[in-house]
Amino acid sequence: MNTTFDTHDKTVLVTGATGNQGGATARHLLADGWQVRALVRDDSAPAAAALAAAGAELVRGDLDDRASIDAAIRGVYGVYSVQSANDNEIAQGRNVADAAEAADVQHVVYSSVGGVESQNRFYVDHGWGPVDKWQIEEHLNGLGVPTTILRPAGFMEDFTSPARFLQGGSLNVPWHDDLVMQLIAIDDIGAFAALAFAEPEVYLGKAMEITGDRLTAPQISDALSTAAGRRVPHTQIPLETLWAHDPAVAKVFTWANETYYDTDLAPARKAHAALMDFDAWLDRSGKARLMAQLESLPA
Repeated sequence: MNTTFDTHDKTVLVTGATGNQGGATARHLLADGWQVRALVRDDSAPAAAALAAAGAELVRGDLDDRASIDAAIRGVYGVYSVQSANDNEIAQGRNVADAAEAADVQHVVYSSVGGVESQNRFYVDHGWGPVDKWQIEEHLNGLGVPTTILRPAGFMEDFTSPARFLQGGSLNVPWHDDLVMQLIAIDDIGAFAALAFAEPEVYLGKAMEITGDRLTAPQISDALSTAAGRRVPHTQIPLETLWAHDPAVAKVFTWANETYYDTDLAPARKAHAALMDFDAWLDRSGKARLMAQLESLPA
C-alpha cells in the first residue's frame, strides 16, 4: 500500500490487538511500516507474543480501566478502537474515545457494525433502546475527535465456526433463504483500517460500509459444498429458539429478517482492489477452516 506520508515515526495504538479485528489491523499496519502499540490484557499470551515478534510494542491495559488506556495512548498518532459485544461495550468504547480526546489523538478508526443506522432505527422503533455501537459512534461524533468509522459486514469466518453457524456439518442460520447477507473477511477489515490511517485526507470524517460479498444462505451453502467436495446442507433456525436462549442475538436476526440493509460493493472494491469475495476467501483460508471442522465430526 502506498501511504501519503512517512509512517515510520508514527505510532498507532491498536485495541483488541490479540483478537480477530485488532490482530488483522496490527498486521496490516506493521506491514505498511507503522509503529504499532498493541493494547493487551496478558502480554504473555501466545497471540501477544506473536505480535511482539512481528515488531509491535506491547502495553498492558484494560478497556474498563481508563487510567490504563490513558497511559497506553500517550504520544500516539492514531488509535484503532474495537470492542467485543459485552455488557461493558458502551463504557469501553467511550473510555477509548475520551482518552483519545484527552491525548489530542490525530486519527481514531472505530470499528462499528454494518447497517448500524438501519439496525438502530429498528431497535428504537421496537422499544429496545439504541444499539451499543451506534451510541459509541455518536459519542465520538459529539467529542469532535478526528474519526473514521468502519462498518464491517458479517464475518465470513462465522460460516466455518461451530460456535456460530456451522454445526454438525450443516449450515444453521436464523434468517430466511431470500435474505442477501452482507459478508466481509476479517483480514479485509484490517486492510481497510490501515487504508484509513494511510489516507486521512480521504477517510477522516467518513463512515464506510465495508462488504466483500452479498450472498443468500443457499448460495453460502453451495459455496461451502463446492469447497468441501461434499454437501454442506443448510437449515433455518426458528427465531423463537433464539429468543428463548439468547434474546440479544434474537434481536439482531429479527431486524435482519424484517429489514436488514444492503450495500454497493463498488466503492469498497475501488478502495481495496484485493477485497475478497466468499470464494476467494475460501480459497485463501476458509477451506482449511471448513475442512478442519468437517473432518472433526464423528464418522
